[in-house]
Order: sequence, then C-alpha cells, then structure tokens
Amino acid sequence: MASIEIVDLVGTRLEQAWDAYVASAPNGSCYHALVWREILSRSFGHDPYYLAARAGGAIVGVLPLFEMKSWLFGHYLVSLPFVNYGGILADRPDVEAALAEAAMHLAVRRGAGHIELRQSFASGLEAARGWQVRHHKAALVVPIEPDPERHWVALSSRLRGKVRKAERAGAVFSRAGTDGLDRFYRVFAKNMRDLGTPVHRPQFFRTILERVRGAQILLVELDGRPVAAALAIPSRDTIELPWIASDYDVSSRYVNEFLYWKAIEMACGAGVRHLDLGRSTIGAGTYTFKLQWQPEVVPLFWSYWLPAGGTLPELAPTNPRFALAITCWKKLPIRVANGIGPHIVRNIP
Repeated sequence: MASIEIVDLVGTRLEQAWDAYVASAPNGSCYHALVWREILSRSFGHDPYYLAARAGGAIVGVLPLFEMKSWLFGHYLVSLPFVNYGGILADRPDVEAALAEAAMHLAVRRGAGHIELRQSFASGLEAARGWQVRHHKAALVVPIEPDPERHWVALSSRLRGKVRKAERAGAVFSRAGTDGLDRFYRVFAKNMRDLGTPVHRPQFFRTILERVRGAQILLVELDGRPVAAALAIPSRDTIELPWIASDYDVSSRYVNEFLYWKAIEMACGAGVRHLDLGRSTIGAGTYTFKLQWQPEVVPLFWSYWLPAGGTLPELAPTNPRFALAITCWKKLPIRVANGIGPHIVRNIP
C-alpha cells in the first residue's frame, strides 16, 4: 500500500482533483467543495487550511479547516464554520487517522485551543486518543416523493389546517435570486435580533447566491410585506435550507408553516430525493417543529480534539454565560443590531 502524504492545498495544482474527489466521496457535502473556501474567506476573512491526503499520486482524503481567533470566543480550527457540514472525507481509516493527526499538529503549531469537525457520519475519531464526539445535534431530512399530495396527506390535520389558514390570509410564495436578497434579509435580521443572536452581513448571502449554482431565496409575503424566508442550496440529490426565518409578529397567521410546505412542494417539482431542513439541537423547539414534516432524523457527529486538560467549548445560546448578552441584544433597534452583529458573529462558527 502506498504511503500517505498530507499536503496543504495552497501552492499546489490540486484544485480540480480536490473537487473531483469531493464529488465522488460518499459522505461529501457541497460545503467540502472549494467554492466554499472562497465564500467563507471572502465573507469573514478567516485563514483556510485545506489538507489533502495523497497516496500513489491520487487524492484519497481531504479535510477543509478554517482558523478562527477571538479574544471573546477563543482560538480554534473548525470544519466548517457557519455551515452545517464539514469534517474528514477519507477512503480508508488510516487516511482518516493521518488527516486527524495533521490537523492536531496544525492546531499545536498555530496555538489553537481545540479543533471542531462537523461530520454527518460516524468515524474512527470516536475511539481516537485526544478526541471526543458529541451527539447533541441532528439533521432533519425529508425524503421527497414526486407527488406533493403524498406529503400532504401524511401531515397531521392540525398542520394542514395551519397551512390553509395562511393561504386564506393571503400569504404568497415566490422564489428569487439576488433580487430577493433585501426582502430575505429584512426577515432574517429581525428574526435573529428577536432570538438575541448577532446576524451575518448581507454580503455573505449575496456571495452564496452569486457563487453557488442553483442557490435561491424562498419568500412568503403577506399584504405586500416579506414575513418568512429561506435560502435554499442544492447539494447532490438534496435541497438544503440552512438559513430560514419568519417574523414572530405574524406567527398567528402561520406563515412559517406555509413556507415549509411550499419548500416541500418545490422540492417535489425539482426532482430531488431529499429536502434537508437543517440541523437542530435534539429536543429543542426547532427540532420539535421540524418533526411535524415527517423527516428522517440523521444523527450528527461533532468531533473535538482537545489538548491535555482541555474542556469542551460551549458557545451555544443556552450557555448561562451569554444569558445577559442575549437578553440585551433582543432589545436593540434593528439598525443597531445589524450594524454591530456581523463584527461579533464572524467569530461564532
């Protein structure tokens, strides 16, 4: 068996080989592709380290990483920040181990406090020394039938009633590209403020719409005003909804339920096999809401490397350390939250 060589993609001519490998890897996601290195680097300014494993002249594994450094949130490597999936893709366990070891050496060299790999599949890291795996999150993925009626009849009568109420209230669904960004962002930014969470700058979403083929905005409007929105991204045989939001002020009109149903209808018409509703913390309110749509629950495997004596990071909003900040953030005017938020959230992966 050929020896394994780990190389950083910078300074090589392996870009096409990298993307070809990702496209053929069973667990590869759209985020492993190099276009996301450009999107994340351009949008947030963090340094990428894209490690490729080669054997016999061919790529046999990859690990995309970004270095994040903040006095408030710490210094660490993550694969991948701001998106749902990342981690190691490898042909064999020894390749996976070699990439994990290379990442550990990189973390030590850069002085990082930990590594976080957001994997959607089990791996040998469960038993690897220095690594811990958390199972606190899951993706909720709806298997798509060509006929939306099959989905409709599978929903509870209560949920169908909510969708109908939104229709009777005059909710209108549409799709858009960059021309819908302002309307999407109006809903998304308000939703984030109401949750007490800093928001990304709109340019991040614009770059996705411009660089990811097939990316689009889903909109629900009521009385001519955007009230629910999502950003949809194609990934192989799946449409993913990594960012979705609605205006709580009109929640009694069930515009959020209407948006989810229209997304299912859209996926049926697109001929894809799955609609990924995004990740949720198991047992949280969003997790329970998404279960209504009859998804498959796909466990996620978030793997962490920690130096000796290190502790698992906890950057979740449920951390009591952030309770006061979240309460205060909810009271900020939208314009202030939108101005400050991007400078904070760029360091929260």
